[in-house]
Amino acid sequence: MIASLYIVATPIGNLGDFSKRGIEVLNQVDYILCEDTRVTSKLLDKMGIHKKLFIYNDHNAVSVIPPIVSEMRRGVVYAQVSDAGTPLISDPGYKLVQACIENNIKYTAVPGACATINALVLSGFPSDRFLFAGFAEHTKLNSLKDIDATIILYEAPTKLLTTLNKMSQLFKDRRIAVIREMTKIYEEIVRGTIDEVLKHFDNNTPRGEFVIVVEPPKKICKNELEKYDELIEAMLHTMQLSEISKILSKLTGMSKNSVYNYIKNITSN
Repeated sequence: MIASLYIVATPIGNLGDFSKRGIEVLNQVDYILCEDTRVTSKLLDKMGIHKKLFIYNDHNAVSVIPPIVSEMRRGVVYAQVSDAGTPLISDPGYKLVQACIENNIKYTAVPGACATINALVLSGFPSDRFLFAGFAEHTKLNSLKDIDATIILYEAPTKLLTTLNKMSQLFKDRRIAVIREMTKIYEEIVRGTIDEVLKHFDNNTPRGEFVIVVEPPKKICKNELEKYDELIEAMLHTMQLSEISKILSKLTGMSKNSVYNYIKNITSN
């Protein structure tokens, strides 16, 4: 084998998405690192792969990386998989890759299914600029609302309604796509405003793992803001530009940064 560590993507639902190369690599390595031996064992059994599994996660990464590196330097070959999809996406695998870089150990990736990219494609939102923000923790949401890109978040079924309620206050009338059971028989894509999607899941109990995709903020349109020029001029006598931007952002649904740049531009002319 050409590398000491293989980062192998596994299916996110449909077993037919497991690449031929991925299966071949897992059959050839010495050991497989995984998040949960129970989950990975079921997958490997279905593929006819029988290898020794070791747990690798955020909790034990610091302690297990040194012996793994030591073994790889002696010629032992490892593969790393996640429970589903591409490793290193919302998991601690990058720490092992960093250790390989620091120790001049050759590693490579075997590409395949990725829930983030699959959801972006299914959403129908702009894909030229996007941000994957991991799991939708409340502390992150406020910092995401002004980002000029499509945003992708993961969420558990038990937290979906809570997260959507929080998002409805921050993302206003922006459309979202909530996608579950990707690549499976019951794959579902619910599109609409956040309130419309909330209504759907109020009437249909969330089941499965979810990916939330949020469309970018509205593009600034000069004509839309020109009607506020006189108001902006009056507000500038008593308010900071950042305060005005915040007010007009709430009023128009446009991103605060876009409004800020518009005001800055007209006041500098």
